[in-house]
Amino acid sequence: MIKKFDHVGLVVRNIEEVVSLFSNLFGFKITEPRTFPEEGFRSTLISKEEVTLELIEPIGSEGIIQKFVEKHGGGLHHISIQVDDLEGEIKRLKAQGVKFVNEEPSRVSETSKIVFVHPRSTTGLLIELIQRTTP
Repeated sequence: MIKKFDHVGLVVRNIEEVVSLFSNLFGFKITEPRTFPEEGFRSTLISKEEVTLELIEPIGSEGIIQKFVEKHGGGLHHISIQVDDLEGEIKRLKAQGVKFVNEEPSRVSETSKIVFVHPRSTTGLLIELIQRTTP
């Protein structure tokens, strides 16, 4: 079942610049920096009260985020919806004919796992489903 809206993922060319801008203008603070060298990107979650943004920057010249930058220059990448039972949601959505980018969820931290709904199933919007657990 859907719990709440989790965050918006934005592809940026320079995380530090955007963090500085959002910190100065709106008071956002870094809550979770992560690097995914095997995927070719790094991401930083920044938050202010109940608003969370994931800033995603390519590292290196390969990977899906670098391709996104080359094609779009940056911008909205995905929206993330928090669910309480990721496997249950996948099963429910598959029964409705929904396709996923990957068939199995990925663990992105000790307390969260994700799966992406394929944009072909959502009129072009990339949707991340995330299940967060407390340590």
